[in-house]
Amino acid sequence: MNRHPYRDFADFLAGHFACKMQKLTIDGGLTCPNRDGTLGRDGCIYCSNRSFTPSYCRSTMSVSEQIDTGKRFFSRKYPSMRYLAYFQSFTGTYADSSKLIALYSEALAAEGVDGLVIGTRPDCLNTDLLEWLSHLAQEKFVMIEFGAETSHDITLQRINRCHTWQDVVEAVEKTHQAGIFTGIHLINGLPGENEDMIMQCDVV
Repeated sequence: MNRHPYRDFADFLAGHFACKMQKLTIDGGLTCPNRDGTLGRDGCIYCSNRSFTPSYCRSTMSVSEQIDTGKRFFSRKYPSMRYLAYFQSFTGTYADSSKLIALYSEALAAEGVDGLVIGTRPDCLNTDLLEWLSHLAQEKFVMIEFGAETSHDITLQRINRCHTWQDVVEAVEKTHQAGIFTGIHLINGLPGENEDMIMQCDVV
């Protein structure tokens, strides 16, 4: 029986896996077009990866090392759990496809890892990578989480996101059509938004 008046992420995963699943955050040493000068250099006004990065997650460590350390961290609580490799830091699809595929493949080769969750921007998913992920999704669990933050372009400008809500809509539609699970991140209470604006969020 659902514990909430909505379907949460744990309930969603329970529909695809028979055991407890845990995201293992991985820092692939990637950056962001809003930091490297492509779109900007200051990033979004709230961006601070250190504030939500687990202690076991360091770009100076290999993907395999981060996974092993993360598994030891969580195994004390749930000894029988399995894992999803979560490329969370900065923009998880912002690099050459060959580099990204190597990172993802290293994660999937680790014992106990049953799939990928990739956090990214809606304007940073090229066709070649999407095609590779689409093929992978036929065999493994693959989800792409897009940082949408808000459906209001005026707020996106205010927080220096450097993309539009339409970019989000198009990215989600394209990813869904490729047979890949999608999610979006929204932030309630961004500067300038009131409750009415939050509740007006368009459904993709």
